[in-house]
Amino acid sequence: MDMLDLAWEARKKGQIFNPLFTGEAGLGKSAIVKEWVDKQRKRNPNFFFLDLRVAYMEAPDMIGFPETSEVDGFKRTCHFIPEFWPDKEISPDMEGLILFEEPNRGTTGVMNCLMQILTDRQVHKLKIPDGVMFAACINPDSAEYDVNHMDAALKNRFEEFEVEYDPMAFINYMDAKNWDADIQHFVGSGTWIYKPTSEIKENGKYISPRTWEKVQAATVAGVKDRRALHRDVMCSILGREIGNEFHKFCYEEAPVTAQDLLSDKKSALKRLKKHSDTKHYKGDMIAITIESIVQHYGGLPSDCPGDKISEDVMAEVAKIIPSDQAVNLLKGCGFKQKGVNISMYFKDFTKRHPDLVDILRGNIVVDRAVKKK
Repeated sequence: MDMLDLAWEARKKGQIFNPLFTGEAGLGKSAIVKEWVDKQRKRNPNFFFLDLRVAYMEAPDMIGFPETSEVDGFKRTCHFIPEFWPDKEISPDMEGLILFEEPNRGTTGVMNCLMQILTDRQVHKLKIPDGVMFAACINPDSAEYDVNHMDAALKNRFEEFEVEYDPMAFINYMDAKNWDADIQHFVGSGTWIYKPTSEIKENGKYISPRTWEKVQAATVAGVKDRRALHRDVMCSILGREIGNEFHKFCYEEAPVTAQDLLSDKKSALKRLKKHSDTKHYKGDMIAITIESIVQHYGGLPSDCPGDKISEDVMAEVAKIIPSDQAVNLLKGCGFKQKGVNISMYFKDFTKRHPDLVDILRGNIVVDRAVKKK
């Protein structure tokens, strides 16, 4: 959103700075813009926003249909100006943003209309209020997208910025939106890795954050309550390969989460033992378990809320998982204690759990990858 902040400052100073966000489908280009608008509306509830879908517009939709009227005794061609354009004469103090969605899917006539709007900030005689800025979002001009070429003159009226997939930003977004835990854990496990459309093989499935939005929608609708349907829906949304992997992840090899430990500790610890066994080692799932426990860690049993993981439960997990990962678990929970020195935390922890001293002291890396003959 920094680019939009910059463009806004430029507009307030009377400068022209029109961001153009270019990126693969489903990466959240439009969502970023709308989130920025929501931020502005906290400052100014009347902040204007026009999301203009250029792809389904023709030139008259942009500049209005012509009509003839008599002016000074002569018939002149005038235009019915579309009602969606903000008018400086009517709203001189308006603040806002006009977002041009996919201008490279517009016709040549539409793109020519954009030239005047972006350059002169007006449509025929109608002038756009000074406090309204412009931005645009497009997919790349490549073989994977059915788009029209934007010539240099039109592109030169924008400042182009490339939007790429950011895994941490997506993980943080899912967490902030309280997405289903299985989706968050699966994406975080690295089983699925984002690939741009240019790297998708023939008949392959392009999967983006928007694709996972569909998985979240199906999950909220209750698809996990019907196992057979879940497989069909996931394969439809994610493609057969990743769909089957995610389905198996949800029902057969799901990582142990903090919620699992809270609802059925005995069963959860049993699964953890299986994940930690050298014959069935699941390091990626144990890493997710550690992350979940740290996120929901509540400290000493006497101070721990009912919906959090207490130190005693965390210590039980540390005894089961490999020692190197147990140390990561202890460190994560220790760093989460506010106002507590990590060294003092370890010292106090070992007094309460002396059977874990060897794990803290040794940090032994278990040979799990190679089977000895």
